[in-house]
Amino acid sequence: SALCACDSGRPYTECCRPFHHGDRQCQTMLDVLRSRYSAFSYRIVDYVMESTHESCRDWRQDKVAWANDLDRSGMFDSFDFVKLEHGDEEMDEFDENKGYIDFEVTLRAKDDRLDSLAGQETVISERSTFLRNPDDMTWAYASG
Repeated sequence: SALCACDSGRPYTECCRPFHHGDRQCQTMLDVLRSRYSAFSYRIVDYVMESTHESCRDWRQDKVAWANDLDRSGMFDSFDFVKLEHGDEEMDEFDENKGYIDFEVTLRAKDDRLDSLAGQETVISERSTFLRNPDDMTWAYASG
């Protein structure tokens, strides 16, 4: 089986696929980060939306419009996801259901109409916020 895109070193079938197919819930912030990264890499739009907390500015009630925006914004159609590097999970000092991870994603531009950016790599650094549902103890992406 092919290795997972999240850079865990594990096969996709044993790593992020169970999250993407609803067979496993995200019990850690790192589960969310890795499974979302691989969902972006594999173009699994539904999972990106499902793993987004309702408080996130990206969250939308209209899933069709949201999916179209994800495609149009270029994350799916304009880049290949090359590498994910992350720091440790950090719990919020005051809220036991809130935490953070610093990470970097390396993206490679796909062919564009002018071929001016094709093949160029970009590194995006982010400090993401994650929120835990106190009822089922699962985590979701909240902001970054």
